[in-house]
Amino acid sequence: MVSLGRRAIDCALRPASVAVIGVSETPGSPGQNAVRNLIRSGFEGAIHIVSRSGAEVEGIASVRAIEDLPSGIDLAILALPASAVLDAVRSCAAREIGVAVIFASGFAELGEEGLAAQNALAQAAKAGGMALIGPNCLGYGSRAERIAVGFGPGSIDPAKPFSGPAVAILSQSGGMVATAGLALGARNIPVSHSVSTGNEAVLSLEDFLADFAADEATRSIILYAEQIRRPEAFLAGVRACRELGKAVVMLHPGRSERAQEAAHSHSGAMAGDHEAMRVLATHAGAVFVETLEELVDAAELLASAKEAPTRGVGVLTASGAVCGIALDYCDRIGLDVPHLTEATLETLRQALPPFAQPANPLDLTTQPQREPELLGKGLQALMDDPGIGSVVIAITPGGPAQSVKYFDGLQPALGQATKPLSLAIMGDGSHLTDEFMARVHESRVAFTRSPERALRAMAAITAHGRMVERAARADARSHASQPESGAGTPIPIPEYRAKQALGRMGIAQSPGGLAADPAEAAQIAGSFGYPVALKAQSAELLHKTDAGGGALDVAGEAALHAAWQAVAQAGAAREPDVIVSGRRVPGWGVVVMVGLGGIWTEALKDFRLMPAGLAREDILAELRRLRAAPLLAGFRGSAPLDEQAVAQIIERIGMAMLDDPHIGEIEINPLRVYPSGQGVAALDALMHVAPDWKG
Repeated sequence: MVSLGRRAIDCALRPASVAVIGVSETPGSPGQNAVRNLIRSGFEGAIHIVSRSGAEVEGIASVRAIEDLPSGIDLAILALPASAVLDAVRSCAAREIGVAVIFASGFAELGEEGLAAQNALAQAAKAGGMALIGPNCLGYGSRAERIAVGFGPGSIDPAKPFSGPAVAILSQSGGMVATAGLALGARNIPVSHSVSTGNEAVLSLEDFLADFAADEATRSIILYAEQIRRPEAFLAGVRACRELGKAVVMLHPGRSERAQEAAHSHSGAMAGDHEAMRVLATHAGAVFVETLEELVDAAELLASAKEAPTRGVGVLTASGAVCGIALDYCDRIGLDVPHLTEATLETLRQALPPFAQPANPLDLTTQPQREPELLGKGLQALMDDPGIGSVVIAITPGGPAQSVKYFDGLQPALGQATKPLSLAIMGDGSHLTDEFMARVHESRVAFTRSPERALRAMAAITAHGRMVERAARADARSHASQPESGAGTPIPIPEYRAKQALGRMGIAQSPGGLAADPAEAAQIAGSFGYPVALKAQSAELLHKTDAGGGALDVAGEAALHAAWQAVAQAGAAREPDVIVSGRRVPGWGVVVMVGLGGIWTEALKDFRLMPAGLAREDILAELRRLRAAPLLAGFRGSAPLDEQAVAQIIERIGMAMLDDPHIGEIEINPLRVYPSGQGVAALDALMHVAPDWKG
């Protein structure tokens, strides 16, 4: 998808003139609503109306046809049925309009015929130098730019004043724009921009993301995507946000086959490599979440935070039961609950009653009912502890008056908080007074009715903070735009050529050679001794075990001759080794995978996927997250294996692929791992390279 540049986004978000095309005389019709939304938003530019019936809206007269409009209008809003859109796009392009917004559905989301109709729209627009937003979009609004483009009577009111850190909403789904906007509004969180891009015939998420990265009013961005159409531009936008201290909080369905089908029927999105996309986008700085709740919660926390936390959570409560529940839940979601420093413990001993034991989670017992100020003292102690990165307060409200006392007790620590903070008032849907909620909204503290929900959000932003640190340690080449791959689709090469390439990368292998007949095989085997492995060499033979293309533990020359004639006989079962592979994902970059070798990676799904170019310490951290990691560390008396050497191989494969765009894939399976300090050896290798590869 080709962007028409910054001018198109300026015409969309900052137009000096707008034309609403397709206005009828019917009150409440899409065209009339579009005009009134512009006026209500505080838009100060010129508004033109095109109406075949000669309708007048809010005192603005109309013209009968697009051809009657002045030339060079910035933005056209097409309130038209799908059948009339193509002709309107052509006419708008002829009048040199900058951007047209298409609300109508009935295009790529319907399949091949609809996609062809959408492509015709894009071609007509681009031929006239015009960009499109949509089709099949809800429109957009911007409080920062004082404009609302929408056909519904309840569009966002960008004219409503706001202050403080704001969240932008960017989504291919109009429903997600509305959902996130309602959730943020209910929390009194300002929304700077709210954009639905729909089917993205021309302009896409990437264009708006680049603009939001530079927007001073925006501190975090909620992003819902069913397909990333321009990965390189998307990653660049995410990195720009990260470098400016902003976070892109992202929900991207598509892991399951049925979710991919649903995305296609919704917005015409085609399925991509979801896991690789997730790894590389996270490395760039995106915060991936799994639920709509997390999407809003994490964006709220990151909008107000000076920076994402990298240390674990402190939990403040007045219930011993919550302490145990929180510890178990944090263990499940991968959020550590650090022990408090001795200085913090001593501070708490001085403040707490003698029957309360200082710890994290911190149980204040029932004492805050009589001394609400204990809540503030406990919160301040957790905030001051250097090992704590964020705090979750989980308390029951008590009666109407008591809940207000609790909130007052949290002050002034609440107002002076320097770390991400979430207040969870338990009791599910139990009533909270208007006075209490007014104080919550005024303080702009992140608020929820579930401690688990608050902890999930903290886990997401803490993982993000650590990823930002990890990205800073990574090789600069892992952040750069990836060069185009060599000419043609990558093709497999025989193992012996792959091993030659691995040798040039400094990767050790088992001894061997290429034999043309049994006699030559016996000569090679005799040079280093039996037993040996015999493996057929062919670019078409990728999985030798499955195809019977190899024999293992061949002992002696006679057995070697027999194996040559009947190579379908596999050797004796062996313990699993390690598999290491690198793969170039078109448009996205290079990912590296490590897991158990042989068939176990697929059977047990025990592998770690990571971006190429990570620092060695971060590769080791990923390696140790394998379920099979205890086998490397020494299991049931066995010697620890050389995990440092495994990490080095992962590093070298990733860097080799970053440096040589002709390599599409490298796989070492198995990689034999020897005891600590003795290294590794590649026993089998596979590569896919461009046909013009010179390696």
